[in-house]
This record gives sequence, C-alpha cells and structure tokens, in this order.
Amino acid sequence: MIFWHKSMKKSVPFFLNTLFFLHIFLAFLVVFESYLEIPFWLQPLGRMHPLLLHFPVAFIALMVLLNLFRKQIDTTSFEKINYFLLLLTAFTTVLATIMGLLLSLEGYESELMTLHKWIGIGISFAVYAMVLTYLHKKVYQILLYTSFVGVVFGGHFGAGLTHGSHFLMEPITSAAVKKMDENTPIYTAYVAPILEKKCTSCHNPQKSKGELDLTNAESITRGGENGEVWLAHNPEESLLLQRVALPLEHEEHMPPEGKLQLTSREIELIESWIAHGADTEISYALLKNEDRLKQLVAENWLKGDSEKEAYTFDFVDTKLIDDLNNPYRTVVQKSPTSPAIEVTIYGRSSYKAEFLTDLAKIKEQVIYLNLANLPLDDNSLKFVGELKNLEHLVLNFTEVTNEALAALVANTKLQSLSLAGTSVDIAALKYLKEIKSLKELFVWNTQMSDADISQLVKELPSATINEGYIPDPEEKMNLTPPTLIGERNIIKSGDRISLGHKMNGVSIRYTLDETEPNEKSELYKSEITMDLQGERSKTVRAIAYKDNWLPSEVSTFIFYDKGLVPDGLEVVHPGILSSYTGEAARILNDGAKYDANTYYYSKFYASFNSKPLIAIADFSKSNPKIKEVVLSCGIPRRAKKSSLKYVEIWSSNNKENWTLLKKLNLATELNMDKLKDISVKFPESTAKYYKVVGQPNTESTLRVNQLFFY
Repeated sequence: MIFWHKSMKKSVPFFLNTLFFLHIFLAFLVVFESYLEIPFWLQPLGRMHPLLLHFPVAFIALMVLLNLFRKQIDTTSFEKINYFLLLLTAFTTVLATIMGLLLSLEGYESELMTLHKWIGIGISFAVYAMVLTYLHKKVYQILLYTSFVGVVFGGHFGAGLTHGSHFLMEPITSAAVKKMDENTPIYTAYVAPILEKKCTSCHNPQKSKGELDLTNAESITRGGENGEVWLAHNPEESLLLQRVALPLEHEEHMPPEGKLQLTSREIELIESWIAHGADTEISYALLKNEDRLKQLVAENWLKGDSEKEAYTFDFVDTKLIDDLNNPYRTVVQKSPTSPAIEVTIYGRSSYKAEFLTDLAKIKEQVIYLNLANLPLDDNSLKFVGELKNLEHLVLNFTEVTNEALAALVANTKLQSLSLAGTSVDIAALKYLKEIKSLKELFVWNTQMSDADISQLVKELPSATINEGYIPDPEEKMNLTPPTLIGERNIIKSGDRISLGHKMNGVSIRYTLDETEPNEKSELYKSEITMDLQGERSKTVRAIAYKDNWLPSEVSTFIFYDKGLVPDGLEVVHPGILSSYTGEAARILNDGAKYDANTYYYSKFYASFNSKPLIAIADFSKSNPKIKEVVLSCGIPRRAKKSSLKYVEIWSSNNKENWTLLKKLNLATELNMDKLKDISVKFPESTAKYYKVVGQPNTESTLRVNQLFFY
C-alpha cells in the first residue's frame, strides 16, 4: 500500500475529494428530492443512466472475484489493482446513482422504482464506505459482499423496470400458456399479446410512463395522463393509434425509436378491434362472417405469423402530406410502415372542388376517402374513379345520383361503398354490379324499398348489404339529436349556421335564448342568422321530431365571437404533436373551438411541454384597437398543477422592439383539468404586432385550442 500511495500521491487525493463532493451532492438530491424539478436541459444527463450503470455492476463483480482469488496474486500487485478498481467502482457507482435519481424525477413512480432507487443509493454509499474503511479488512469484506448482493437485486428490479416484471421467467411462462382457440376473446388471444410484446416494457405497474399501465384491461380503461388509450368504435381518434401513426422519428411516436415496432397487420388488427367496439369479451366464434375483424383474424392470424405486405406503391413525401392538410381536409398516412393514405374532407358550406382534385398528387396512395355531407357533382365522382387503389369510399348524405356511380366502375379495388342518406335507388344496381371487388354496401335511409334490398342481396352475392336498423312498426324509438353542419363554431355577428339530421322527414325546433326547445319552439327551415348582440358567445339548443318516433335529446351548440382576426399568425415552435397533424398556427386560428370531449385529440390542440407557446399576431394592415387576449387551453387529467406558469402579452410596431403589456402568473391556478379560457386584459393598444407567450410548467403539458383578440 505504501508503494501504491507514493506512486499515486497526486491522483488519489483528487479521487477522494471528488468522491466526497459527489456523495454530498447525492445526499442533497435524496433529501430534497420531493422539492426538485429537473429542467429539460438536464434531463439528458439522467437518461445516460442505462449507459453508465453496467460499469459499476461489472467492477463490483470483478472485485469479488479478485478478492476470492487473492492468494493466487502477490500482495503488492493485489493491493495496487484492488485499490485502483475500488476507486473506479466508487466513482462510476455514484455517477450512475446520481443519473438514475435524475431520471426517476421525470415521473417514474412505482413500488419497483422505489426499491431499485434505494438499493442503488445504498450501494453507492456502501462502496464509498469501502474506500473509507479500506484498511479495516473485515468491515471492507462485509461491505463488498453486501454490495454484490445489492447489485444482484437492484439489477433484477432494474430489468423489471425496463422489460417488465416477468421478463426473467417469460420464456418459461409463455411456453406454459394455454393454447388459444376460437372461443378465446380477441383481446386475450391477439390484442393483449401485442401490447405485452411492444408496449408494456414502458407501461406497467412498476414503470408507468405517462401514468399509463397497459398490462390488463382494467388499467387500460383508466387511461393515463393524456386520456383514454382508445375510444370504442372510434379508431381514428384513439390515442394509441394516433401515437403509432406518428413518424418514427417523432418524439411522441410509440413505441419509441429503437424499440420493437408494431407491424402493419398488428396495427390493422387493433384498429379493427377498436372499430368493432373494443369489446374485451368478444371472441372469433361470436363474430359474424362478414365482420372485418373476423376476416383479419382468419387471414392474418389463424394462418400464421408472417407479415403480409398489402401495398406495392411508393411512400409519399411527408412534406407533401403536410401541405395537403388544411382545416377542411385531413390527409393521414395509414401507419409508419404503410404507404397507404386515408383522406377525409369536411365543411359543406366551405367546400371547393379543388379540395378533392388536389389529391391528384397522391391518387395512387389514397385507399380511404370520406366525402360525407359534401355538395358533390357528377364530375367529382369522375375524379374519384381515377383513384385506382381506393378501397373504402364514404358518400353519405351527398347529392350523388345513380348515373354518377358509373364513374366508380373504374375503382377496381373498391371493397366498401357507403351511400347512406343519398337519393340513389335500385337503378344504381347496374353500376354496382360492375364493381367486382365490392364486399360491403351501405344503403340505409336511401330510396330503396325492402324489395329493392332483396334484389341487391340477390344480384350482389359477394357483398354484404347493410340496410341499417329496421324498427318494429309497433315500437317507437327516440330520434338521434340534430347535428351542426360543419365544424366551425367561431363566428362574427351576422354569420349563418346550419343544422341537420341524419334521417329524412325530420322537423327541427330550436331556441336562441338557452331555454329548452319543444314542439312550439321556432321551426328550423333554413340557415339561422346569428346575432351576438355584443356577447362573447351565443347558444343554440335544438330538438328533432318525426311522426311515429319519440323526440330526440336536446343538442346544445355554443358559438363564440371570433373577435379581431389577425392579418397573419406565426407560431415559433410547432408543438409536440401539432407538427404532425397540422401546424399550431392553423390550429389556433382555424375557427373551431372544441369542448372537453375532443380535448385529448392532437389534431384539435397544439401541445407544448418543453418549449413555450410563442404566437406572433400580425395586425399591421387592419391596425385595430386591442385590449384583451384570450387563450383557450387546458391540461391532461390527473395533473398536479396548472399547465401554465404564466402568460405574457407583448406589443411591437416592427417585430424587433417589444414592450411587455401584461404578465399573468398562473403557477398556482387549479381546476384546469379540461378546457379553460385564460383572459389577459391590458391597456388599449394600437400596435401592429402582438406576441403571446405561454410558458408551460415542467410537470405538465400545455394544450392550446384557440387564440382570440378583442
């Protein structure tokens, strides 16, 4: 030891002082852990924990071996190697522990995490005690073997955090699982194994990222901090499929880049299962033969596990997809592994032919097209006929004619056609028979009689004819509530709005004074002119009536004063989800304010959790007087505090020299678990530019829906 210390007299004091400082810092973190918030720029240091932790594990194991065989090594050599290895072990152990503690502060809370964390802290101080008691061999030996045992248990708990608590015995337990048959629920047989293989390593009771546990149906139903995992009958708006559909390099894509990804057939199965109702008890045997879910299981799962590539055409550049997205048209890639594209076009009153014809740029890739409620003409369907790979077409409640369907004969891959609510009759059959690929046809609420439906069934034997619900003549049913045509609910006084109903022959009664509508209320005949009368909002309540039917429930539609519309709006950071589903600037200024039911869907909200919302409104042309800004926003469920630290409003006449008009601190604001309007008032200003800054709290995600100026 004397020789060793003389040769290392400069290095050893440096190591000892560094170790002392690092353990003081570690003790500080442990004591004040509950008060600490880790800034985003320090989080990468914590995430280096998995990279470094293997060194102390290997070093401690090596020290145990070295001490077991110390008699085979001369004393001088042993002391030199052992003491150097001890210093290296102590240094790497405390660094790995500090990094692990920083990583745990990002929100990993579970019993397994607690055990792993405290064992790691204990090992770090035990190894440091070995340095201090090196000359007391008995104490040193006890600490050494205690640390080794701690490494074994700590490593086991750490593996459980990373791979799941059943990772070690999974090959044995999975081999003993009872064989699935046709009576096994689809969820148990196929959906749950996908989640277990691809998702539960990060979302389990021990490591519930985003407060989400995907290990069983009950915990999945509870959802996580971003809301429900899936919505029954609504795969398009189910959070799980939205995250899976994001580009692989996107920070919100799940599973993260580097993890085992869901295949296209796995995504399609989950999508179809959710569309069927996300029923955890439905089995293959209980499904009807025409159900798409049963067909998927039969084609892709009962016949083996090989991945089937359905499409041979090329992928579309993501920039082109972004360019085609606008407030009236949603263009989405089916999945990260599929080049197929799904398109929905909205807004009857705002519809333009180019909303459809612009798709010529991606006509080879479009496999799903929803044109419901649009004022289509025969030329529109001629263009649709050019979509050679189209599989699913929705024409519900459009003005398509029998003759217009002739264009669809060119869609040689069309499998599903929905004509519900149209004026087509049995004369359309001559064209439908020419669509050889047709597997399902929806004709409810059309001009087809029972005899016509029977003829369709006879003439189209390979297609399932869906005629909707046929009520018992003796049974009275409730009508569905009236609907708002178009999604826009931000208006100015004098704008007109339209109401509608999915069934023909329905009369709609409405009120504009928030009273309950009844049979004596105003009859809806055409568009309603909205007079805001100086108010910020106006409520329309409507009810539907029809002979031999019970009245519907009352629909309530709230319309908001759009205020002063900027000449232009720029958002500096696009947001964590909005960059994929639509630019944040469009979301904040798209004329639609959404309620809590749509709160968690990224296509309606721009989300911010690291970089702040910075929106710059250009009023250089109109130059109005402004004295208030309203930010419509909210936070996820179960959030512990407000999503906003503060909101600032700045003004400028040249976008360079900014003056702070008002700062509103909101760090202690509660009750923001859903949508909320944050109003910031300031002295009247006539500046040309206004900058709105919304600084999110580090423990939450700020979701912004609309930005108003008054």
